[in-house]
Amino acid sequence: MQENLPTILLTGATGYLGGYLLNTFLKEGYNVLAVCLNHSEKLEFISGGGGSCAKIYLDTDNLEDVFKNNKIDYIVHTATLYGRNNENLSKIIQANVEFPLEILSLAIKYNVKAFINTSTILVNNISTYAMTKWQFAEWLDFYSDKIKVINLKLDHFYGPKDKPVKFVAWLVEQFKNNAEKIDLTEGSQTRDFVYIKDLVKVYLCILNNMERIPTGRMNNFEIGSGHKTSIKTFVKLLKREMNNEKTTLNFGAVPYRKNEVLDYDVDTTAISLLGWHPEYTIEKGIKDLAFEEEK
Repeated sequence: MQENLPTILLTGATGYLGGYLLNTFLKEGYNVLAVCLNHSEKLEFISGGGGSCAKIYLDTDNLEDVFKNNKIDYIVHTATLYGRNNENLSKIIQANVEFPLEILSLAIKYNVKAFINTSTILVNNISTYAMTKWQFAEWLDFYSDKIKVINLKLDHFYGPKDKPVKFVAWLVEQFKNNAEKIDLTEGSQTRDFVYIKDLVKVYLCILNNMERIPTGRMNNFEIGSGHKTSIKTFVKLLKREMNNEKTTLNFGAVPYRKNEVLDYDVDTTAISLLGWHPEYTIEKGIKDLAFEEEK
């Protein structure tokens, strides 16, 4: 690691958002300690950036030694378990509450400047994923007098080459394969979709304005594009931009989830005051996604 550069410990570095952030941080000249679950996970990152990358493996490396042996400036926590593969509750709690609590306690012990948490705008009673993300946010709030805390509450983010366990990426795969039909809810839910290339700039905005962010309290930032779009509109736009004329969209074939919220209001005022503004409208984002998927 280069001693003259600030160091970020990045969890979830092999995930979709984490991978984008890893490459962005390296380009911007940060040292990155990239946390991986085990040696079978692969990091995909560019070379030639101004920063450096070291891999941390949770199956072999001692986390406290990592903090002892490195001057870590910031934690960027993106690791999460959605529970989409029927993982049991204890695994979800371990991934979304116990593991980040371990990181948080070490960050406090070793005087890390700030903890940037990736959370969700979803209400806490809609899923075990959302409930555990809110539970960890409560712990962050409790300890916010000991470390600067930034809690990013994300609405739906999307982009090219994501894993098809997520809704948008699954739709992309269905359209690419010309699925005969897709069963969906009525699609009247509105979401504030934010494009991945805009989202990574949120984290840079936070890092670049760290001195302006108060200490001693939880700093919540709601993240979206600033414009709501219905699920039905999003799906139809994506189908059109991917030039799919074969797949039938069966809106109304699937019931809404228990406790489904049909309309979220995302207040982006706080992050806008720090200078972040999205560049991608929903139409531009979907066009870019479709173009990148064709490569």
